[in-house]
Amino acid sequence: MAEKKGTLVRGLTIVTVFTLITGAMVGMAWATLTNTLFAYAGPAVLLSAIIAAFFCVLIGLCYAELCAAMPFAGGEYYYTKRSMGNFASFLTGWFLIIAYSSMIPGEVIIFSKVASTLMPQSWLAPGATFLGYQFPPVAMIIVGVAAAVFFGTINYIGIKLSAIVQLVFTVFLFIGMIIYIFGSLPQVNLANITGHFFDKGIGGMFMMVPIAILAFMGFDIVTKTAEEIKSPIEKVVWLIPLSVVFVLFFYFGVFFVSAGVVPYTEIASSTLEVPIEIVAAKTLGGAGFYIIIIAGLMGLITTLNGFLIGSSRLMYGMAKDGVLPRAFSYIHPKFSTPSFGIVVLTVVGILGAFFQVLFTLFVVASAAILLAYILVCVSLLILRKKEPKMKRPYRLRAPKIVASLAIFGAVLAFLFSVYIIVGDQENRAVGSALFFGMTVVGLVYYFFVVRKRGIRAKT
Repeated sequence: MAEKKGTLVRGLTIVTVFTLITGAMVGMAWATLTNTLFAYAGPAVLLSAIIAAFFCVLIGLCYAELCAAMPFAGGEYYYTKRSMGNFASFLTGWFLIIAYSSMIPGEVIIFSKVASTLMPQSWLAPGATFLGYQFPPVAMIIVGVAAAVFFGTINYIGIKLSAIVQLVFTVFLFIGMIIYIFGSLPQVNLANITGHFFDKGIGGMFMMVPIAILAFMGFDIVTKTAEEIKSPIEKVVWLIPLSVVFVLFFYFGVFFVSAGVVPYTEIASSTLEVPIEIVAAKTLGGAGFYIIIIAGLMGLITTLNGFLIGSSRLMYGMAKDGVLPRAFSYIHPKFSTPSFGIVVLTVVGILGAFFQVLFTLFVVASAAILLAYILVCVSLLILRKKEPKMKRPYRLRAPKIVASLAIFGAVLAFLFSVYIIVGDQENRAVGSALFFGMTVVGLVYYFFVVRKRGIRAKT
């Protein structure tokens, strides 16, 4: 049956949904932030990843039931609206917009930094200075802008093209990670791990859990693209917990071989853009650096593409409900995409190419996404009691236990993420101010604009 003009097109299959969400999860933090993770947690970051995955699976199961019951673009916004009303749903949607929009410039920044490792040194002369701010080298700005514009264009043209591009780059991403993991495995010295596992203490391990949860961010994209999926939604939602487990295998493998091949302190003290190139050079020779860089760039591409898709659909759903400006609900008559939202997000990505200080927004994204996760899990508990006869194509077993554990984990992770924002004022002041500032802006917008305008009901 032909799709109606002015509506989203069902162009996603089970395979492309899986590569969409797994590609969105795995950026390049596994390669670029390994020194930070080891500096805080040491080899115990392996446990941080497992704990984060455990809670993400529980959160994902709550998402699965709600998505199957309400397969609308906008996802979490509608779940919380039906369970707790307009204000809670607005907060959920607003925090998710903050989270997704914060990730986009961050991915562009990392992409340009990593790409710069392949450039001649002569291209990396310091950029211009304006009002005390020094811009990145011109070559890095060009690369960042090109990445943002390219994927903005791909998303603008259509979900089918975006899904195909995501599939191709995701395959290359995981092939690169497999080469790194299994190529390094024979040289792992277990004593490097077992003898120093808790060098940084239990506190360091738990401090990295919210960062690890952020590394799994992306499984929720399936809820925002529900109106564009061809397959029965009750089958597709199983990909949510499955994708978390799948990605855990790769994260665990990277951290295991990285801590096992060389003492973790060598990586923790590294000032390289890609700290694990120390390991890659030892285990894979001269080709190791390029394998890591290419796989990492693929991951940045898939993450950027995934967040552009997810965020634009969230904005579309909220605008369609009358919460965001009407322009965000506009569907391109030819490409059937929320084109205005995609353009706005592309501009946000371009800003990352010019202002690398926006990298601090990664921490903002962690706090914002965790608040949204908490509200979604609470929604499941409320709807089970409020609407016991609600049609649920997929029903979660032991919902009280699963949702309560998910909330517990998300609350603890949120408290740690707030501590990380507040606890390092010198480096995190901008991120902290932006997070609380954007929250205040959202509250002002809700009480002075949304409430006066009224909110349409989803049909």
